[in-house]
Amino acid sequence: MINLTDDLFLGDGNHKTVYAHPTDKTLCVKLLRTPDDPDFVKEMRYRKALGKRADSMTLLTKYFGEVETSKGKGYLFERVLDYDGKISQTMLNVFDDTVRDKKLLPTTEKLLLDFKRVYFDEKFLLAGVDPDNYLVQRISPNERRVRIIDNIGTSAFIPLAYYFDSFAAKRARKYWQMFAREVSEQYRILFPEDFLRKLAE
Repeated sequence: MINLTDDLFLGDGNHKTVYAHPTDKTLCVKLLRTPDDPDFVKEMRYRKALGKRADSMTLLTKYFGEVETSKGKGYLFERVLDYDGKISQTMLNVFDDTVRDKKLLPTTEKLLLDFKRVYFDEKFLLAGVDPDNYLVQRISPNERRVRIIDNIGTSAFIPLAYYFDSFAAKRARKYWQMFAREVSEQYRILFPEDFLRKLAE
C-alpha cells in the first residue's frame, strides 16, 4: 500500500491525478478519474502492442504496473526529472523562456530538430499535439531530450499502425505536420520562416 498525502500532489488534468511516489523521487503514481478512462485504455493498448520495443523508445516514459494506494488503484510511472533532480520543464515552458530571451533560440531550434529525428526514428504514435504533454529533460548540463507523458496511441478499432511500419510512419507524419503547424501558428514571431519550413518538411 502506497500512502499518498497532499504534499505529494503534482498535478491533475481531465483524466488523471498525479502524485510523487513517497519514497522514490524517480517515480510517480497516476490515479484515474474513471476506471475505464479511454485515454488510458488507448495508451495501455499501445504499450502492450510495443512489447519489448517500448524499452528502447526514448520518447516514451517507463511504466511499472498497477499499485494499491491510500486513494485507490494507481499506476506507477517513471517521473521525468533532470540529471540534477529538478522537475523537467514542459516544451511550452521552453518556448515561453525563448520568447523572453532570444539568446536561447539556437538551443530551442536544436531541441525541436532532435525531437523530430527521434520521433520519426521511433515512429511514435500520438493522439494529440499539445506541447504541455512534452517534457524537456536535461540529461546533462548541455544535453536535452523530449519525453511524452500523455495523448499516446490511437483510438482506432483496429490499430494497424501498431503492427505495420508503413501505417505507423503515415500516422506519425500526419501528427508531426499538425505539431509543426501549431508551432508555426503560435510562435511565428519567434522562429524564422526557413526554420519553420525545415521543421515541417
